[in-house]
Amino acid sequence: MARVVLRGRSAAMSAAMPALRRAARHGQSGILVVTGEAGIGKTAVLDAIGAQATGMGFRVGVGKADEIGRISPGAPVLLALRNGARPLLDSTAMTEFDGLADHPLVLLDRVGARLERVAGVAPVLIVVDDVQWADQLSRLALRVLPERLAGDPVVWLFATRDPADELTTPPAPTVRLETIPLGPLTAADVAAIARDRLGHPASPAAQRMLDGVGGNPFLVTQILDGLARGGPDGVPPPSFVRAVEAALDGLPDRTVVLLAAVLGRAFAIDEAQRIVPSVSSADADAAVAAGLLTRDGHRLCFRHDLVRETVYLGLSEAVRRDLHRRCARYLLASGHDALAAAPHARAAATPGDEESAAILCEAAHEAAGPLPETAGDLVIEAFELVRPGQGSWEPTGERCVDVLHRVQRCADAVRVADVVLARAHDAETFARIQVLAARALWRIGRPAESVARIDDALAAPGVSAALRARLGAARALALTRMAPAWRSRQACEPALSDARAAGDRDATMLALQAMGELARNSGHHAESLAYFRELRSVSGTSYLAEEIIELQLLDRYVDAGRLLEAAHQDDRGGIEATLPSVTAAQMWQDFNLGRLDDAEAGARTLVTIGRELGDHVHELDAVLVFSAVALLRGDLAEAAERLAPATTGEAADDSVRLPGLTLMEGWLAASDGRAAEARTILRPLLFSARDSSADWPWWPGWMRVFVRVGRATRDQRFSGEAVAIAAEGAARNPGVASFQGVALATRGLVHLDLDALTEATAVLERSPRPMLRGNAAEDRGRLLLGYGKRAEGLAELDRAWAIYRGIGARAAMVDVQRVMRRAGARRAKWETDAARPRAGWAALTDAEVKVAELISAGHTNKAAARMLNLSPNTVSTHLRSIFTKLDVQSRVQLTNAVHAMRPTT
Repeated sequence: MARVVLRGRSAAMSAAMPALRRAARHGQSGILVVTGEAGIGKTAVLDAIGAQATGMGFRVGVGKADEIGRISPGAPVLLALRNGARPLLDSTAMTEFDGLADHPLVLLDRVGARLERVAGVAPVLIVVDDVQWADQLSRLALRVLPERLAGDPVVWLFATRDPADELTTPPAPTVRLETIPLGPLTAADVAAIARDRLGHPASPAAQRMLDGVGGNPFLVTQILDGLARGGPDGVPPPSFVRAVEAALDGLPDRTVVLLAAVLGRAFAIDEAQRIVPSVSSADADAAVAAGLLTRDGHRLCFRHDLVRETVYLGLSEAVRRDLHRRCARYLLASGHDALAAAPHARAAATPGDEESAAILCEAAHEAAGPLPETAGDLVIEAFELVRPGQGSWEPTGERCVDVLHRVQRCADAVRVADVVLARAHDAETFARIQVLAARALWRIGRPAESVARIDDALAAPGVSAALRARLGAARALALTRMAPAWRSRQACEPALSDARAAGDRDATMLALQAMGELARNSGHHAESLAYFRELRSVSGTSYLAEEIIELQLLDRYVDAGRLLEAAHQDDRGGIEATLPSVTAAQMWQDFNLGRLDDAEAGARTLVTIGRELGDHVHELDAVLVFSAVALLRGDLAEAAERLAPATTGEAADDSVRLPGLTLMEGWLAASDGRAAEARTILRPLLFSARDSSADWPWWPGWMRVFVRVGRATRDQRFSGEAVAIAAEGAARNPGVASFQGVALATRGLVHLDLDALTEATAVLERSPRPMLRGNAAEDRGRLLLGYGKRAEGLAELDRAWAIYRGIGARAAMVDVQRVMRRAGARRAKWETDAARPRAGWAALTDAEVKVAELISAGHTNKAAARMLNLSPNTVSTHLRSIFTKLDVQSRVQLTNAVHAMRPTT
């Protein structure tokens, strides 16, 4: 059929050539997407393009998604890496991916690094057919990897039936994507193909039949093959289905073909016999002779997907369910996990089917980490299969609530919990499910309902001591989001004591989390660090990011950096499960240390990860840092634009979104000279800070914003409250320079106390946070000028300006320059410090210059990341920005640009 299809596809073949040439000659990447209906010839075109690429020196990998096996994580992409006579990766390299299907970010990182290495030797073509059936992990890979490898000579070739598939849109501006739509063959092509196949023009009757198939190459071939074999002339195209049925009827036993349709993939005859023992090799030979199946080495498969679909649709419901059930049992018995058996269990399921429900439930448990959306769907399906009167109904419901909470479908978790609770037969079951519901409610910001449910469970007689401890710990955790710290502590401390006495791991984890949250929300960061460290020792790596954040708040950035470095280097230890939180911790590390370029790159990476994984809390964190960086650089319009989507979003609950957004909106208004509006926005936050269950009052730096707003509006009560909270933060964190210095600086600013500001600048010299040092120097310089100490004041302002310049805080630089100009000072360095241009070498940030130099020197993304102590994702983010600013599209062009543009020293 391939020759037939390609006869009418010269335009499609020509469309692929520019992308292949750009990769082969200039090292540029690209994506080609072939679209068209089933049977239109997409596979033949992909095969031909692959052959062209091979002739041009490409290394080619070919994979294919299939409908039945679509839950198998990453199979099409991994198949493309190991398939063919000359696989892209050898068996030794492929072992690196063993066991990583549950750790998608690590898997993609390793695949990207390996492909980067291969592309350094020869251009690469990755072909994936039928991506409309690709599983969630494969789709993630096919979105992320082309963007990551944008500077390498890697061409991605996909085929899909869906012209609106998300993969038909470019993943990033730096990745060129071209779509090759395959329409029906023209009448002239069909006529030429008929002459080729029949040796003469089609008869009028045959031509009418050919005209009726709409130019579908597969059906054209089937019709012409029938005519060439002497079949009746003029059989209408709808008879194709009946022809398939006739072929089935002609078999001694059709079971092997029916099984092939249900399996949906190539298989060996001995595998088929383990599923259905009655199948024989003779049956397979007969199916091949009938043209229904074909051989691929020792494996059998359908000649075309349309044949498989036709056979599958013709199955009776009873036969279809029976074969799917046999396939599911075979996969489990042969050592496959439940996720592999789940598609068959799903197709076999009937109401009340406990066997299928158990498989789907276990598959959901397995998928909760790598495929959260799939896990949620599977576990809900499992629960909906079982009936309330069946013995597995309550356990399935309980597991359903647990999985839904883990994948952050908390509203669904509460809904299912309520259904199960309405029929719960005993106090223990009731209590266990209420704990799960309470945890879900806490995560979505409904702590009052969480407490009410827990109180109901605690009031019931017959609850074991271990479960009472778990309920008490969950109640304490809920109170950290709804009560002042003193009241929360009255619940959290007894809860931890009870949990430890009961020896219940879940209770202990909940209680430790509650204590860590309580301590952080009340600004006792050393105490919080101790609890999160203990929690990490109990739970593994789940709370590593919380520990890093607390180290940062204690000015222990060196220690935090060591943990971050260890996290980046830990490929297999479970860190991948917390990568969004670790990325967020790295982003705050960079932001607080004044590495604004790296913080912005980390925020961009975190937005991508958050959207891919549905982690809206960390996505919001990234949006706030995005906006803050723009504010510090003096671009208010960009800060507002970056903040706008989060202000109207509903992905996260208001209790999660609003405190941070309100702070940013107040800071934005203050930066824009709208002090009165800023005070109106910030007043509710400030005067409820002591009773707040949020942690923002105890992050150094915010109180200076409040003090400046209070001074601008001459609101002494407002300013005084900010000073008092800053002093409390210092008292709760003794010896921490950032807290102590901010407390002194805000007091000096409000009371015009030069001694306090002088002491603040001295204390903050020990702080690792340059912005705080610059703020104190600026405030002291302004006050010195006000006291008539011009020379000393200008010197201090010069020092503040240098600090701000060093971190790229242009807005603060401009403010300092304005004050100094009013004092009659001029500096030549001001004139040479124009805003960074948007294009060219001068547009690159310091971080981008380092990345550009390493990549142009031949280092891979992963090697550059290791040398710069960054994640490969962040290096990829920098690289995309570099490509845009330097107007290059490949590593080869980047190398040339670096040599041509980089200033000589």
